Amino acid sequence: MKNKGIKIGVVFILLFALLSVAGCQYEDVVIVGAESGQPGPTSGQLRISFAPVSSSASIKLSPNITINDLSLSADMSFTVTNTDTNATTVLTGVVIDADPAFTHAEFDANGSALSTTRISLLIPYTLEPGNYKVTAVTGYVNYLSREGATSDKIRLSSDVSNTFTIAAPELTPTPEPTATPTVEPTATPTVEPTATPTAEPTATPTAEPTATPTAEPTATPTAEPTATPTAEPTATPTAAPTAVPTAVPTATPSPTNHPKTGDDFAPALWLTLCAGSLAALALLLKKRHI
Repeated sequence: MKNKGIKIGVVFILLFALLSVAGCQYEDVVIVGAESGQPGPTSGQLRISFAPVSSSASIKLSPNITINDLSLSADMSFTVTNTDTNATTVLTGVVIDADPAFTHAEFDANGSALSTTRISLLIPYTLEPGNYKVTAVTGYVNYLSREGATSDKIRLSSDVSNTFTIAAPELTPTPEPTATPTVEPTATPTVEPTATPTAEPTATPTAEPTATPTAEPTATPTAEPTATPTAEPTATPTAAPTAVPTAVPTATPSPTNHPKTGDDFAPALWLTLCAGSLAALALLLKKRHI
């Protein structure tokens, strides 16, 4: 009975060893985008890789397994602890990394999955600067085996590093703006618009109506009867005898051609002229009297 009890204990130890190997973490926690061992930003993604089976495991992956044959349980989460403050944060929203460099299945000639087979998970985070460690994991990974659908619990390993560091963001100094001398704008003189004189409308004088004078009626005077004067008998003057002047001898001018003075004029001629003038005057006075 004693030997039988020892055999049963060995079987349980082997089963526990197999279960502890299946779905166990195989690589260090990595901050995506950061160099290995270097601090990461305050927000990003963690990557954890594990092997769903080992070469000695009894559970075998299907040789036809694809990324579509992998899924996670709804309660999948990781707990990280700030080793400086002991504050814990539960990270959810875990997804399978579809990059074939991190999630892939490898088989031997017999179709058995090799221990290099990896399933990697991406864990989003937003954390304060400090030193952290992944301290717990909850949930299962579902995959396709030769026997059908199989679930395996993910286990953290003490043989790899689960620590990482979040660095404080570097403050980028705001560059002091180079004092660019203010270029004083050249005062462009405002072109004063040439005042175009408004053409004053030529005052067209209103044509004053020409006052048409009212035609004053021409007073037609009453025709006074023209008095027809009694014709006085025209006095027929007695013809005065024409005085025939005595021919005065023509004076022969002096050869010197000098005009004669009054002293040389003949008295008879003077008398003739006077007599003629008196006769003409008497005739004129007589006509006026008539």
